[in-house]
Amino acid sequence: MATSFDEELRERAARLTVAFDGEAWILGRPELGVFVAVPEPGAVFVTTLQETGSLDEATARASEVAGEQVDGTDFVDGLTAAGLLDPPAEAGGARGQIKWIEGVSPRSAARLFGPAAWSCYGAAAVFAVSLLLIRPDLRPSWDDAWFLPSPGLSVLGWLLFGIVFGALHEAWHWLAGRAIGVPAIFRVSYRGIYVVFETDLTQIVTVPRNRRHGVYLAGMAIDSVVLAVALGLRLLDAPGLLDDLLAGVVLSQIIAIIWQWAALPLRSDSYALLANALRCHNLYRTTWLTAKATLFRLTQAEQAELAEMSARDRQVGRWFVVPYVAGIAAMVWMFVTGVLPLVASLGSWGLTQLGGSAIGSAGFWEALAVAAYIVVQLALPPLLALRERRLRRAGELL
Repeated sequence: MATSFDEELRERAARLTVAFDGEAWILGRPELGVFVAVPEPGAVFVTTLQETGSLDEATARASEVAGEQVDGTDFVDGLTAAGLLDPPAEAGGARGQIKWIEGVSPRSAARLFGPAAWSCYGAAAVFAVSLLLIRPDLRPSWDDAWFLPSPGLSVLGWLLFGIVFGALHEAWHWLAGRAIGVPAIFRVSYRGIYVVFETDLTQIVTVPRNRRHGVYLAGMAIDSVVLAVALGLRLLDAPGLLDDLLAGVVLSQIIAIIWQWAALPLRSDSYALLANALRCHNLYRTTWLTAKATLFRLTQAEQAELAEMSARDRQVGRWFVVPYVAGIAAMVWMFVTGVLPLVASLGSWGLTQLGGSAIGSAGFWEALAVAAYIVVQLALPPLLALRERRLRRAGELL
């Protein structure tokens, strides 16, 4: 006869999803964005709880699969500590569905990611690379960053590029997720010192790995299309200002694509793609701990954490350190050779404008707007970091 404790445990276990990703079982709370990888006995334990609510029976079945005695009470405590057995979130705190987003059906989204669509994305990438190889005059330089009559206007143009192309990139991730039935959440966040748009696709771990690749590639796929279109229009000998604008678009998209491959240490799209293809669960953390152990010394807690990582993650992490460090070097190179000189040039221009323009003139306001933009770029990431840390401490960031 079931007890009240059994019924409560069964009810708590019923909130969990159980999915197999080809190497481990994923237990999750999709509405909270919390997922953990466990071996098969852990999955059997949870499904038994969902069926019977009996801790003893769940322990017995898990022990049978494991071939040794498991501690059911300890496993339940671990699930509780991970937040998987928490009660449903309050309506105001959960990541709810947005009606207009949910209005796009998976069937409609899938049309953008079928064989024909991927053929178009591939053709766009080949076309863009071919043009850049055979037409040196179409290759961008850092000078193309100033594609409008003044540096100030160019900065505002880059801000617009960031909003439009950043939103398009993330929208394609969301659509690709929607195409395979994975809900997503948009947000503004930061990576390093950069403000970014993000699409939270946490629930993708509930689908087989071979269906995830397109979701991770979707952003770069649409970036390639934009790049190909801009290069193609430049072939038509557009008038001066339009050609300068297109050159700016080409530069922005090439930077965006290179960034995705260089920013492995910041968990970029390419990191997600590689970690998925390599069948890893926490390659980022494993690689970081491996690199730190090689260069410095791990704390006792970090040593224990690394030892608990999966054998696959530790095996891959040993060589993944190389592209990880190379990515850091590439990002530093981009910053030193491109971003830093541009910012210095822009700052010099702004000081000249502020010092030589009458208060209230167009030049004065333009320089002031540029100064505000630079301040926001430098101040917003740490402010977002503090906000997320505060929310985590309050238990509101799920």
